[in-house]
Amino acid sequence: MISMTTMPIASWRSASLRITALILIAMLTLYKLPATAGDVPWPSFTATMLNGDKVDSDKLLGQPTLLIITPSRDAAESTREWINTLRSKIDQSKYRIRDVLAIDLPFFMSEEDAIELAKKKVPQRYHDQTWILNSQVMEAALEVPSDSDEAVIIVLDKNGLLVSQVHGKVTTLRISEITNALQSLSTE
Repeated sequence: MISMTTMPIASWRSASLRITALILIAMLTLYKLPATAGDVPWPSFTATMLNGDKVDSDKLLGQPTLLIITPSRDAAESTREWINTLRSKIDQSKYRIRDVLAIDLPFFMSEEDAIELAKKKVPQRYHDQTWILNSQVMEAALEVPSDSDEAVIIVLDKNGLLVSQVHGKVTTLRISEITNALQSLSTE
């Protein structure tokens, strides 16, 4: 039998549990978790193309997209290898390809300075396909440190959902994972 003194404690516990559950749900809803394949849209961001124009992440919607992300200056060689390999292995008319240079600008360097340096390395025909972006956006979304010396390859579906993420050197297995992800999109 429940006494009158235990009744308020029992109802307080259930109210406390309900409040705790609501707080947890609110926190999980508001907190942006890193993207995992197939369940969440790519994070919203604004980048700068090498021609100086601003571009929003919603430009990635409407067509399957292959993002080649360069998380650091040391990853440039890895990016170059991925770009050369992937451009030769996939039908570029079916998939949008963008290179994202994730940079952490030192306080004494402007975005314009970074763009000018990138223009010297990236062929002019790819300037509109190469975007400069704050490295913190990519680090938060991918959990790839901004000092990583390997490129990250992202496959997004036409709705901006992350389908596949590969980080590391070009290997047959990684190329196969990317091409399989892209082929799965062409059947949708």
